[in-house]
Amino acid sequence: MRPASLARSVLKLAAAAALTVGLPLAAPSQAQTVLKFGVASVNEGLLPLRIAADQGYFKDAGITAEFIDFRGGGPTVQAFASGSVDFCICAADHVVRLANRGLDARIIVGLDEHHSYALMAKADAPYSDMKSLQGKKVGITSPGSLTDNTIRWSIKQAGLNAERDFQIVGAGGGASMRAAIETGQVDAGMVVVTEIASYLQTGKFKVVIDYRPTRYAALVLIGRQRWADANPALAKALVAATVKGARAIQNDPAIAAKSVKTLYPNFDAAHVAEIAKAAKERLSKDGSVSDEAFSTMQEVVLLSDNTLKKVNKADVDLQPRLK
Repeated sequence: MRPASLARSVLKLAAAAALTVGLPLAAPSQAQTVLKFGVASVNEGLLPLRIAADQGYFKDAGITAEFIDFRGGGPTVQAFASGSVDFCICAADHVVRLANRGLDARIIVGLDEHHSYALMAKADAPYSDMKSLQGKKVGITSPGSLTDNTIRWSIKQAGLNAERDFQIVGAGGGASMRAAIETGQVDAGMVVVTEIASYLQTGKFKVVIDYRPTRYAALVLIGRQRWADANPALAKALVAATVKGARAIQNDPAIAAKSVKTLYPNFDAAHVAEIAKAAKERLSKDGSVSDEAFSTMQEVVLLSDNTLKKVNKADVDLQPRLK
């Protein structure tokens, strides 16, 4: 008997033996596709994706998610545009910018439906609005980021000129931004929602302008049209797993808190519960981006950069088609 025929015979005998004695045959494991997600900043807007990873929703969908941290939206978008990462977890304004550049950037799923920053300064600083900061240094996370766009929008609304009347300084986020405010490298700086409470608890800081109540497409998952077209089943599975994570935030506080702890391992239980509660109120409940949030976002972008042209939401929002 030839070796190939012998091998087939052995496999048949093994299968028959397994059936005879009631032993299960090993099933082939589902192939996993590695997808790289560029992270512009760590905040509760990431939770639907983190929960999808932590709870195995991605794995069940055949996806292995790799989260890669960057310093602000600008560098994350650069990595996405160059193909270094498959997706950008960024503010939706980057979809407008990339579409204006001719890239096929698309919203794959909506995450945070509210603005996620406040402009903060030292508690004893005399600043109360943008006009009172005229001539001062204002800290953003990075050029081209949500924080940069928002500050330029606020400056224009105040009737001032960003280039002439202010020094806009890229100070990073987290400890870097806090140090910049404390040491006077900037007179006021943009602080992400998950850190605002800890700033205020010290009594050393105050909110100058609070952008958090604003309905705004603050965070979305951005991918490319050509990827979605080439991988329709995987794209739908990605959206379904993320939406499952979003719904878990609404229905299971324990799951949300567990993933918050993954994002912020040094936070105490009270702070973790606070972030999980904020996520339930702020985040998209079904992965969609509301018309209001998209409209406000685009208003900010177009006012902060007059070289951009308006885009139609239906042209750049794939989520309704990937449900």
